[in-house]
Amino acid sequence: MIRRPRTYAFLAISAILLTGCTSSGTTSQEDASGEGDTAVVKLDPLAGGEPPLDQSIVAAADPTTVSMPLMAHAMGDAKIRLVNRARIVVGDKCMSEFGISPTPGWNAEGAIPANPYAKYGVWDEKSAAAFGYDSPPVTEDDPDFFRFGADGQSVWWGQVDTYQGRPVPEGGCAAREVEAVMGDFTFEMVDGNGRVDLEKEALTRATQDSRVAPLLDAWRSCMKEAGWDYADPQAPFGYWHDKRGSNKHQAVISDEEKRSAVTDVECKKSTGLLGTWIAAEVAYQKVLIERDWETLRVYKQNLDALVKRANKVLAEAGQHP
Repeated sequence: MIRRPRTYAFLAISAILLTGCTSSGTTSQEDASGEGDTAVVKLDPLAGGEPPLDQSIVAAADPTTVSMPLMAHAMGDAKIRLVNRARIVVGDKCMSEFGISPTPGWNAEGAIPANPYAKYGVWDEKSAAAFGYDSPPVTEDDPDFFRFGADGQSVWWGQVDTYQGRPVPEGGCAAREVEAVMGDFTFEMVDGNGRVDLEKEALTRATQDSRVAPLLDAWRSCMKEAGWDYADPQAPFGYWHDKRGSNKHQAVISDEEKRSAVTDVECKKSTGLLGTWIAAEVAYQKVLIERDWETLRVYKQNLDALVKRANKVLAEAGQHP
């Protein structure tokens, strides 16, 4: 009998603990009409008005040189590694009961950095010239798949009731290891989306800022003069996605798409949009941290409890944290 993994928030929890991923920062993937995300709700102004912008960030116009304030409240690589070590100890023991061992060389314990290649629309010249609006290739493989190989997936995810005559725990060994580290499936133990929601709000407020909005109009005019009529910086992604053909695993990126992407970056920089947008997002993140400090305090408290449980699991297994 085949069964589905338990619902709960398991898939989201598993992904967060295993990789520590954060969102890429994209706001939408639009349709082939070239129309962007025009239905974003207009946010009410903040009590203190629009925050000042760091002009050095505006001038640099480079997301790779900026540390986003809310990342200071994220679960760092060291803690993610510790939590995942605890998960792996429990999961490997569970899988061994079914005679399944991890694939040799598997060691995906740390955080996988976010790839914000489309956060402000396309913004990197090299990526635009090579990949157009397609996502740059990543080196990380699906860590769970390669952890136990194809044969072990049904047991790890709990998609079967029995394996070689042994009953498989509900939710599989994946559920057992998450429960051992977290105690239960209370999603708030991990995030509750609090920090991520603040990141989204900051980017939305930055996009709607009175210093950014006119530059978005200038970018649209710049692109139109070059021959491309996009509603917003996210619109090209969906448009060119559908133009590449049916095989999305082997995307055929045309020279025309690459020219559009390169022009896109040039227009963002020549109009001052990119640097102003980045600076506005940083400024709004700082304001939201002050506004929602208590929420972030509770979030950190929950993460500390998670790390404490992980240390306990490792200690019981005779491993030094």
